[in-house]
Parts: sequence; C-alpha cells; structure tokens
Amino acid sequence: MSATSSLHFASVAGKIVLLALAFLITGRLAMLLAIPPGFVSAIFPPVGVALAAVLIWGYPLLLGVFLGSTLLNLSLAVASVTQIGWQHLPVACGIALGTTVQCLCACWLIRRFIGFPNPLTADRSIMLLLLIGGPLTCLLSASAGTAVLYAHQIITPGQTLFSWWSWWIGDSIGVLIATPLMFIAFARPREIWRSRIGTVGLPLLLSCVLMVVLFFRTSADEQSRLQQRFHEQAKLMVQSIKSAIALHTSSVEPIERLFAASSSVSSSDFAIFVDPLVRDYPGIRAVSWNARVTAAQRPTFEAEMRTNGDAGFVISERNSGNQLAAAAKRADYFPVTFIEPLAENRRAVGYDVSSETLRHSAMQVARDQGRATLTAPLALIQDKVQKTGMLLFYPVYTTAKPPTSVTARQQSLRGYVVAVLHIGDVIDAALSAYRPDSFQLQVTDISGAAAQAVYSKVSSAIPAYAKPLVWQEDFDVGGRSFSIEILPSERFISAQSSLQPWAILAGGLLLCSLLGGFLLSVTGRAEHVRQLVRQRTLELSGILDNAAEAILIFDSAGQIDRANAAAQQLFGYSERQFRALPIGTMLPVLQHSIQPLLQSWQGRPVETTGLTATRNPLELEVSLSNYVLPERTWYICLLHDISERKKVERLKREFVATVSHELRTPLTSIKGSLELVNAGVLGQVPPAAGKMLNLAQQNTARLVALVNDILDIEKLELSETSLSLQPAELRQQLEQALLHNQGYAANFAVSLSLDLQQLPIRVPVLINEQRLQQVLSNLISNAVKFSQPGSPVQIVAVIKDNSVLVKVCDQGPGIPSEFHTRIFQKFAQADGSDSRQRGGTGLGLSICKELMTRMHGTIGFDSVEGKGSTFYITLPLTGD
Repeated sequence: MSATSSLHFASVAGKIVLLALAFLITGRLAMLLAIPPGFVSAIFPPVGVALAAVLIWGYPLLLGVFLGSTLLNLSLAVASVTQIGWQHLPVACGIALGTTVQCLCACWLIRRFIGFPNPLTADRSIMLLLLIGGPLTCLLSASAGTAVLYAHQIITPGQTLFSWWSWWIGDSIGVLIATPLMFIAFARPREIWRSRIGTVGLPLLLSCVLMVVLFFRTSADEQSRLQQRFHEQAKLMVQSIKSAIALHTSSVEPIERLFAASSSVSSSDFAIFVDPLVRDYPGIRAVSWNARVTAAQRPTFEAEMRTNGDAGFVISERNSGNQLAAAAKRADYFPVTFIEPLAENRRAVGYDVSSETLRHSAMQVARDQGRATLTAPLALIQDKVQKTGMLLFYPVYTTAKPPTSVTARQQSLRGYVVAVLHIGDVIDAALSAYRPDSFQLQVTDISGAAAQAVYSKVSSAIPAYAKPLVWQEDFDVGGRSFSIEILPSERFISAQSSLQPWAILAGGLLLCSLLGGFLLSVTGRAEHVRQLVRQRTLELSGILDNAAEAILIFDSAGQIDRANAAAQQLFGYSERQFRALPIGTMLPVLQHSIQPLLQSWQGRPVETTGLTATRNPLELEVSLSNYVLPERTWYICLLHDISERKKVERLKREFVATVSHELRTPLTSIKGSLELVNAGVLGQVPPAAGKMLNLAQQNTARLVALVNDILDIEKLELSETSLSLQPAELRQQLEQALLHNQGYAANFAVSLSLDLQQLPIRVPVLINEQRLQQVLSNLISNAVKFSQPGSPVQIVAVIKDNSVLVKVCDQGPGIPSEFHTRIFQKFAQADGSDSRQRGGTGLGLSICKELMTRMHGTIGFDSVEGKGSTFYITLPLTGD
C-alpha cells in the first residue's frame, strides 16, 4: 500500500470514529428531551449529523453511523459498561441497521435527484433535500426501530403507535435542523456556506435553544403538577393506613378490660365477647388469651385444659426441626389458652408464644410499659399459606389498673390479650377506595437495626423521571416505627401525564426547522442574486472595458467614477488620473451644470468639443443619460470621436462646391452651345452630324440633371437646419404642379388630371413651396415616364385624420416586389430595360423622402406588378 493510500485510509477511519462519537454524544443529549413514558425524543439530531456527514465525505462513513447508533442504544439499555450483555446487542444492532439504511437511501436519493455538493440556492433543491432526508426516509428508521423494540417486548402494543409517531417526528426534525448546521460547518462551496453562519446557523440555533428552554419549563410545570397530584393522593393513602392500623391496635383494649374485670373468664365468654371484633376487622386474623403459667402451675394447667375439652392439650413450642413439641422447662409459660375463631386457629392452642424470641421481646416491652406492643414481622404458626403477620400484645395485670412501677408490673402480670394481625389485609382494607393499578406501595418496619418489609406491592422499578413523585413518610404505632413509601404506577403516569410538553417541543422544533428551510431559501435566493449581479457586473465590466466607444461614468458633482479603456486612449489619461478629475476637464460644456444639459440632450447625440490630456481639442459626439440610485444619481456619457467624420464632411462640402462651380457651369455652357448648333444658328447641320449632336445634347441634359440631383441631396444631408416653412394653400400648389407638368405629359402622350372633389376649399399646410413643387414634379414625371401612351395619370387629394393625403396614380408596369425595399435609396433603379429606356438618376425618390421628412410629412407607395403604382405623400394640416 502506498503512502498516499495509507494516509487516505487513516483519514477515512478517523472520520468514521469521529462520526460514531458525534452520533453517541448528540444522541445522549437528545435523550434528555425524551418524553415520558416514551423511548424516543422529540428531536434526534444524530440522524441529521449522519446524513450530512455521508453526503459530505462519502458512503464509507455509513460504518460510523452503524457504530455510533449501536453504542448509543447500548448505553441507553444499561446503566454501566459492566452490565452490557449479549441480550442487549440484537436490539442495539437492529435499531442501528434501520438508521444506517435510512441514511443510505436518503443519500442515494439526494445525489440522484438533487446532486451533491450543492450550494442549495434553488428553492426546489432545498425543498427536495429536506423532504427526502427528513419525513420521507425517516419512515424507515422509525419503522425499523419500533419493530425491534416491539419484537423484544421492550414496548407494549399500546405504546407502539406513539413510539413510532414520536420516533418519526424526532428523526425528521433532527434532520431538518442538524443537516443544515452540518452543511454550514463543513459543506462546499465553503464561501457560500460560510456566509450562512449568521443568517441561517445562528438564528436556527437560537430558536432551537429557545424551544428547548420552553420545553424544560413546560415539562417542569407538568412534572410539578403531576407530583402535587400524586402527593395529595399519597398523603390520603398514608393517613388511611395509619388510621386502619391504629384502629386495629385499639380494638384489643376492651378485651383487656374484660379480663381486668373478671378473675374467671371461660372460653365461651371469650368467644362471645371477641366474635364481633374478628368479624368486623378484616385485618385481625385471630384474638387469643395467653395466660401466665408458672413452672409449678404447668401440670395443673394442662390437666384443666384437657378436662375442659381439649384432650391432647400440652404447652408446646417449636423444636429444631420447626415442629411443635412439648415446651421445655422454664420459669413462666404464656400458652394460647383461648383463641377465636377456634376452627381456623386450633393448631395454635397451647403454643407458648414466649418460646420465640421476637414474640418474647414484644411481650417484655408490653409488660414493662403497660401498653399494647407489636412484634416485628413474623410467620404465624397457624397459617398454611405464609403471610406477613404481626402480634399485638396487650398486658393484663392482677390489678384493675396497671401498676405504676416496672417491678410491680412484672410481679402482677396475669397474661396477655393477643391480636394476630395480617398487615397486608389491614393495608388492603384501608386502600380499598383507591385503584390498585394506580400506585405501588411498600411498608417497612424500621424499628430494628435492619429494616424489614412488612408489606410490598411493587411490580416494577420506576424510571428516573418518576422518582420525584415518590412519597415517603414514617410513623409509630404499637411501639414500633414504620416507613411507608408510595410510588406511582406506569398506568398512573400514563393516565396523568400530558402531551403538552411534547407537543410544544415537537411543534416548536418543527417551526425551527421550517425557519431553517425558509432562511436557506432566502439566503439561497440572495446568493443567486449575488451570483447574477457578479456575473452581470463582470459582463458589464467586460463590455465597458472592451467597448469601442469611450464611456465616462460620473456623479452629479461631476466627479468621474469610471472610465473605460477607449476613454483612456481617447483623452490620454490613466484610470487613476480620471478618478481625480472632474468631467469638465475633458468636456468643458459639462463644467457647470449637468441636469439642464441632460434634459436638453436626453435621447439624442450632441456634437461638442473635448480636451485631451495635452489640451488638444477633440471633435466629439456625446450622448448623456443617467440612472438614479437611493444614495446618488449617476451619469453615463458616451463619446464618439467624429474628427474623421468632420473631415469627410469638409471634403464633401469642398466636393459640392467643386461640382457647383467647376462642373455645372461648363456643362451648362456645353448644353447651351449644343442647343444653338442643333437649332441651326451656325447654319444647316448635315444629317449625320445632326444625329450625333442630338445624342450629345440628350446626354448633356442627363448629365446636368444628375449634377443638380447630386447637389440637392448633398445640400440636404449637409444642412444642419430644417427647411424654411411657410403657410400655403394646398389647392394652389396642386394646380400649379399640374400646370408645370402638362407639357411633359403631352410629350409622352399621357393624359394628366387633378381630382380635388374630396378636398375642402381651404387646405392650409406648412410647407416650403419650392421643395413641395420639386417633390410633386418628381412623382408626376415618374408616373408619366413609366406610363404607356394614351394611358392616364391622376392626381387625387383627400383629407385623412388630421392630415392631407396626395396620391399620384398611374397604370404603368408597376414596381417589382424585389425592388420595394430599396426604392427610396440613393441611385436605386429597377433592373429592367424600362429604366434604361426612360432614364433617370436614381436620386429623385431619395430626395423626395428627405424633403418630406424636413416638411414633417411622409412619403410611400402601393404597387402591384403589371397593374400600376400609386405614390402618395401626407402633410399635416396647420388648422388655420
């Protein structure tokens, strides 16, 4: 294995171990929020930590998920490491396997449908990741974990649904909260996720902490309420037990008075007297009279008892084999003389209660103190089924009242009235009003050095969260001390516990997770916007820096903020020098006020003069615009160097002047000379020469027309001002145009007519009369020139909307469709024999279009090839 492979393996192994530890630690912390009596928490972040880790570092970390989950479940199953056994391993591994499969499926689906690494800037990606990783795949871990717990009888059928539901909720919320936090800490691209620390991570953590604090507060209030309710019940139960035991102990006192009042009480008298007592007190197993018999009185006493009906009577005790045998010799005996009910307790007749240490100790205390005394818990000789019993000894003296001194009491002791108590029956009778499945109870005799259980009804150990509910109280009765401990049962906890803390925690954390998703969406959109802004900024910077035109950006104070490379080259300043200069340094026209110029320049370029770094003038065409931001207004100045164009314009003007003075004058002279020669002024011209001279005259006329048109179009293009327009009547202009062109139409045998029927008497328009006549003549001459001999050309004028429409209609060959788009261009002519035959410079319609624009009108045409053409112009009415 190479060194690189070894390092990679060590890195992966380290990540697996760290993930397992992180799973274990976060899981233990999450279980602090477990909802009693459930086995799961309302939030389980380890699942989210595991999902994020596998997405970030790859599928090998699934081993860390399995190890971490196994260790966590083993730690929850036992109290210490030494208690871990093989019986816990299948449960832990089963739950860990479900969690690992859930993590594997979630990662595969996320990589398949979303892709990872992913900055999660799109709402769809965020929604799908949280949905797949949370509620969808967490169904697997919840179902597998609940099934394992149920199969191993850790949860009951009644707890299955709640455990599954809370497990699913806890895992889902854990993913929704922990996964984004893990991404913020470790995911790539780091610059995007790092920027979400303050906008997503901190709010999400604070909201979760707030929900946990609220949960603990609500849970503490709920626990306090439950504790108060149980303690109130426990107090009443303790009081009932104390009262029942006190009542049973006091019931023996009347019997003592019976023997104190009579020196001779028969067995029948005794039976009649104690019968109601045994019948009415369920906890009293039997009541007996144990007379004091000395060693000297023993034979006589035994003989009398046999004479009175008990043939086999003998004072007995238990031997070493725990069998009844004749009592050994000693100074005093206290045999059971009378006992009721006799049938159930016949085996106890004759038994010397003083022969047993516990009984003897209680008898001595009762004798010396002159009051009823209980024995420690013991087994009764007459019980076939062993029950915890206690004997209550009440001393009877030979005097009516107990002697005042201990010595006198010892000497005058006559015997004992004994009540045989079944403590369990006493307590059960005392608590008969309470549901037996709502509590657990333990009564302990704590009189001696070692505590001894008197009554125990504890079916299961209570969980740690229920220990504050335990009620413990000590009391004394019959010369002994007892401790009562009342514990809640599982049913009581289930019945009394409220799901309010769980609902608050689960609902609050769900809101936190939704908040996290919302913040991811918001920050994702913000990042998307930042990326777009960054991209557009780079694009604009690229456009600005690579633009062929010079661009300056400055504020309302005229301070330059940005100058592109073309501007730097144009003016000769560096970008740093531009930032230190006002705009007026380069453009003196902007030296003072910018806003008024912006209003007058808005939407059109303006020619002005600029200054370079060497103070050389520049001829510029400037376009000025602005954009308003909340903090300031920025101005954008687009500059175009028109020095070359100006040079060309000067050359054009020189050309026009040359054509006007150096070309048109000789042509006019040549044309006039040829006309004189052809007219015979110099004599008769031979036919052959006359033909040549006529051809020269025609070509000279065409050349003069071409020169005139060229001069017209150039003058119009070079003119910086509009035509001088004057009000005029359109009717007169149309009639004048008809008159001027009648002779030309007659030369082509074409009839020219004017239709003004649809025109009002007065049609005021704002025109340049000379230029309007030029337009009309051009349109009429074109219509005549392209018409067949004998065909008509009609001029029609109508009012349309707020303007007048003048149409020149012919029935000529029409205009080819491929020529429609070029008809108003310079030197444009249809490619056909007609145009060559009929001549023309190709500039007439171009001149007409420019003239109509200068007079605020329009020009257009409609034509169908083979059916003629209609050219029209429109002029706005002046309203005069």
